[in-house]
Amino acid sequence: MTGSMHVLEMKGHRLLLECGLFQGHRKESVLRNRILPFPFDVTMIDSAVLSHAHIDHAGNFPTLAKKGFSGNIFSTPATRDLASIMLMDSAYIQAADAEYLNKHELYDPDFGPVDPLYDEYDVMKAMGQFVSVDYHRDFNVAPHVQCRFLEAGHVLGSSIVQLDVKTASGKTRIAFTGDLGRQNMPLMKDPEAPIQPNYLIIESTYGDRSHEPISSMKTQLARVVNETYARRGKVIIPSFSLERTQLLVYTLNQLLLEKVIPEMPIYVDSPLSVRLTDIFKLHPEDLEDEVKHQILSGGNPFSAANLTYITEVTDSMALNGREDPMIIISASGMC
Repeated sequence: MTGSMHVLEMKGHRLLLECGLFQGHRKESVLRNRILPFPFDVTMIDSAVLSHAHIDHAGNFPTLAKKGFSGNIFSTPATRDLASIMLMDSAYIQAADAEYLNKHELYDPDFGPVDPLYDEYDVMKAMGQFVSVDYHRDFNVAPHVQCRFLEAGHVLGSSIVQLDVKTASGKTRIAFTGDLGRQNMPLMKDPEAPIQPNYLIIESTYGDRSHEPISSMKTQLARVVNETYARRGKVIIPSFSLERTQLLVYTLNQLLLEKVIPEMPIYVDSPLSVRLTDIFKLHPEDLEDEVKHQILSGGNPFSAANLTYITEVTDSMALNGREDPMIIISASGMC
């Protein structure tokens, strides 16, 4: 479920909740993002709100700005900082995908060669429209519409958007959850519940799924690492660059400190993850208390013994020739 967009019309004001890209295989995603225009007149949108920085929720804001949207984009400060990195990375990926598809003539002949949806200049334009607002602070997105961000617990800076629309008889409350996180996670604060909404807009990707407790996941990770180390193999972990990579590094460091797994080289093979992790350290106020206190005390919860963040292609390729046991977190951007 990608390409999140919702338009609310309230007292003549059109508010856009999210502006995401469709994500999938290269050819499919390029085609769908090209042939599916915005399901609304871009110039009729007055303002926008972004719940979090994942590309399936934020990735089309530069296109929106490119096509004429000039209003404010409201988000939490951490979401704004993460989006600036995620959207630049998205522009780079689109340029690379377009070059590849055109070079190998893999585009749909009915639509011709592929152009990127936007470039870095469109990203900078969109970022200039962001307005950062802290959690639990009331602000107006329209003359008669007050907004407040609540904790969603999904990724750093993620929010539940609570809207109060003034009416003749009082107010109508609308809550948009964005993507909801889980309770009792090591890095993120627990999601909050909006108080008595009249309308609830909820994205339920995991609505019917029961997740294992984090303690069970930690035990399974330790088992895999120990079994692989015993046969002198490599643990290769595919991971999203935003939040999952940081959670893995934090958990592996805990396992090392608890001496549950042996010391071995750990590599985070993703330049994007390096930049995003720096943003985590800039916003300790949005992290779970233990992690926040560690950062404020001068520590780094996103480091570990023998941990290396890889930013160069040559260093990444060099891992292929290594035969010693190691852990490689190989990250991708999305979502």
